[in-house]
Amino acid sequence: MECQAGVVQWENCNFPNIERIRIPAQISPPRSNARLTSAHWRRSRVLLASALLAIVSVCAGALLWSRVLHLGFNSECAMPGQQERLVISRFRDSAAGTRGYNALFDYFLTGFRTHASRGGAQIHYCGAASDAGLRINALEGFARTAPLFAAWLYSGRPARFHSELTGEDVDLIAVLKNGILAGVDRDSPEYWGDITAANQRTGADQRSVEAADIARTLWLTKPLIWDRLQLGERQKILRWLAPAGRFESPRNNWALFPIVVTLVLAQLAPDDLTGARMTGAREQFAEYRRLYRESGWFDDPPNGVDFYNTWAISYELCWINQLAPHFDRDFITSAVASSGRLTEHLISPRGIPIMGRSICYRTAVSVPVLAAQLVNPANEPAHARRALDVVWSHFLSRGALRDGALSQGYYEPDLRFLDRYSGPGSCQWGLRSLTLGFLFAADAPFWRVQPGRLPVEERDYQIELPLLGWRVTGEQRTGDITIEILANETGRRAPEQYTWTDRVTELLTHQSRRPHNHEVKYESRTYSVIQPFPLD
Repeated sequence: MECQAGVVQWENCNFPNIERIRIPAQISPPRSNARLTSAHWRRSRVLLASALLAIVSVCAGALLWSRVLHLGFNSECAMPGQQERLVISRFRDSAAGTRGYNALFDYFLTGFRTHASRGGAQIHYCGAASDAGLRINALEGFARTAPLFAAWLYSGRPARFHSELTGEDVDLIAVLKNGILAGVDRDSPEYWGDITAANQRTGADQRSVEAADIARTLWLTKPLIWDRLQLGERQKILRWLAPAGRFESPRNNWALFPIVVTLVLAQLAPDDLTGARMTGAREQFAEYRRLYRESGWFDDPPNGVDFYNTWAISYELCWINQLAPHFDRDFITSAVASSGRLTEHLISPRGIPIMGRSICYRTAVSVPVLAAQLVNPANEPAHARRALDVVWSHFLSRGALRDGALSQGYYEPDLRFLDRYSGPGSCQWGLRSLTLGFLFAADAPFWRVQPGRLPVEERDYQIELPLLGWRVTGEQRTGDITIEILANETGRRAPEQYTWTDRVTELLTHQSRRPHNHEVKYESRTYSVIQPFPLD
């Protein structure tokens, strides 16, 4: 047979000079073992990679969940709804008198109860957490809100509060008593934790700050709660509070907290060491007085002069005077009165010239004006009432309420300016102006007076404050107030942003990545009512 193209019987073809190789036509060539091994290895690698990915995913998920449980980072807050609208409408009704403030009280009480733990000692407000962890965040939620309820009771208002928002009758005494007892009980799952001594690694214990609010809550409600407690319950409270009276706090506004605790303990449970503790309190205060500058305001290291003079320093000075009227009386009453006069010139119906840190405490900026009224009740209360009214009116109309608490921002939540030490309950320090307001009885002149006019509503002014390094200017026509910091360079600093990479990183590293924004808070030349820096 000749060999033709397309013929497959190659064994019949003759190829010169090529050795013939005979392959049986009925047998296919065997598959290579190498190819079998390669395919098997590829499948094995895929399965192994899938298994490793599943393990990593489970571990990462568990780690992430543990971070969320511990820190509560960025838990979502409900958007403003019917409750917020009702409260704001009550407050805007100028003919309502105290009705608007009672509605605010109702709102914060409802939020407190909504976010409370089973025992009532931990208040888990929504929002971004601090670096201190869930337990401290929840303690702040309780400690910074409870004095508002205690002030209500102290003033003689009803112990059973009927909530317009929920339709329930709330036993305020039980709310405070149960929460405090659960928080100080070491065997309780809601225990606030021991107050530890300050050290170089961790600094001072945040619990020592919150202890001052727990102490004043107990003092305000002494005949209603403390005097009715059993001996064992009192001992648990004293064991938890006592370490907060140690005089080893930082040399700034924190120096005032152990003084407040000491003064409260001297009245709740005097003992053989009370005299020595009072001597220590006086020595601590004498040392603190070295930070005094002028007009009732103090330097507050390491940041310098800022609005902590309103919502922290003047507030604590007022409380020291309420707890122990003869404790450095002349200096404290003079400082509080001077602070009240200066602060009046920093409040406008259009807002405040905010600067510095902790701006979410903004609703407490009127504290010195109310404190001046409390330390000298003979004063005409019209200016104090006006200061309280315009501050709350301004911020309520711009988103300050969020899910039963104050928002974590200047107006609405803004994490660019939320300090890393601030958590969901921290901003409740903004309730301090309400707390002082509710110390006045419901029928007191403070609530019945026709509100007066603030300085910026009456005239232009310029105030030189050389020891603060400030020049304060008010303009009646525009309602604008500016703080000029004379040592700062001309210009306005731009804020750093809080990015999505910051959010992801803080969940994975267990630490806040919110920007510090120190420059924009402290280093601009001017700060204005009309152009507050948080709106940049």
